[in-house]
Amino acid sequence: MGKQEETRKQIIESAFVLIYQNGFQGVGVREIAQKANLTIGAFFYHFPTKNHVGYAIIDEFLSKGILDRWIVPLKTFENPVDGIIQTFKKTFEEWPDEFVSRGCPLNNLGQEMSSIDPEFQKKAKDLLSHWIQNTKTYLDIAKKKKILNAKTDTMKLAEFIVTFQEATFAMGKVMNDRKVYDSLYLSFRDHLQSHCH
Repeated sequence: MGKQEETRKQIIESAFVLIYQNGFQGVGVREIAQKANLTIGAFFYHFPTKNHVGYAIIDEFLSKGILDRWIVPLKTFENPVDGIIQTFKKTFEEWPDEFVSRGCPLNNLGQEMSSIDPEFQKKAKDLLSHWIQNTKTYLDIAKKKKILNAKTDTMKLAEFIVTFQEATFAMGKVMNDRKVYDSLYLSFRDHLQSHCH
């Protein structure tokens, strides 16, 4: 990675940390530049506005994080449904205590900015659609292997899975209690298993 790419990455990661803590509108360009140990001029060399950093966070940072957390691990499971269940359990068991009250970064950014800037809404929607489509791919594999019932609508089930994953973060955030994760995991597991032979 060249110096410019490294600096750009540094800005995105610094902005992400601050925005996850304080919300998008609670963070200024000056703070992002300071966090990244850069001048404001260096910030504007890479991004014309703060909103453009927000777009890059969704496209480059959150997109990779979601795929790495929810989709990539499924490759290692012979049974994709079991993989989805185990990945859910592992994610919420390992979610740091200090992040429980912050919820899901994508959900936060989408909710806060969608009504203010349509580009945020579009990017959040595109990433959610990609997440759902990737989940459906593994459900289709499970259906071919006759793990899932033949009548299962894999698109509807994929939408349910991603919605439930996001809702679990949201419930933990509102309740500020990770015990919510445990009870929701049991509901998630039981629902997915009800679609299996």
